Amino acid sequence: MTDGPPLTLPYRAGPAIADEVRFYGGLGVETGGFLLAAEGRGSVTIVAFAGESGITRQRRLFQVSALGLDALFGFAEDRGCWVPAQFHSHLGEAFLSLTDQQHGLRVNGFASAVVPDFADPPASPTGWSWWRFAGDRWAHDRVPVIAEADLELVVFDEDGVRGK
Repeated sequence: MTDGPPLTLPYRAGPAIADEVRFYGGLGVETGGFLLAAEGRGSVTIVAFAGESGITRQRRLFQVSALGLDALFGFAEDRGCWVPAQFHSHLGEAFLSLTDQQHGLRVNGFASAVVPDFADPPASPTGWSWWRFAGDRWAHDRVPVIAEADLELVVFDEDGVRGK
């Protein structure tokens, strides 16, 4: 466990993410997105799923272009939010691969969740692996608290951010 505000996820977030992962897992590719919370807070209010433009999905690779990230982070700023975490799927086990470690957002306090078994992922975030970046490395992190809360679902890519 490392420094950073503890995350709280709405009940609906896990099943919504699992459904998206299952869809793309059925196509044999990884997918992912980001979790947004009100500035300075750890309570997630928005799940942002990757769209198509500037998004790379392959069997062992999920990647978002710089323009896609710019659209998402601009949206977050406009909404008074920050981006405390990302999530992405793996074909099999939930671990932080060397690619994840080297090319994930290496920002102090930033969390990363890996959703395993992309063809049939667990709907509960307790079945995912959670990591947080601190200093110069990734370390296992606590599973977020699951709570009753409102949740907005959006899609982002190089074309912008829109409702899902």
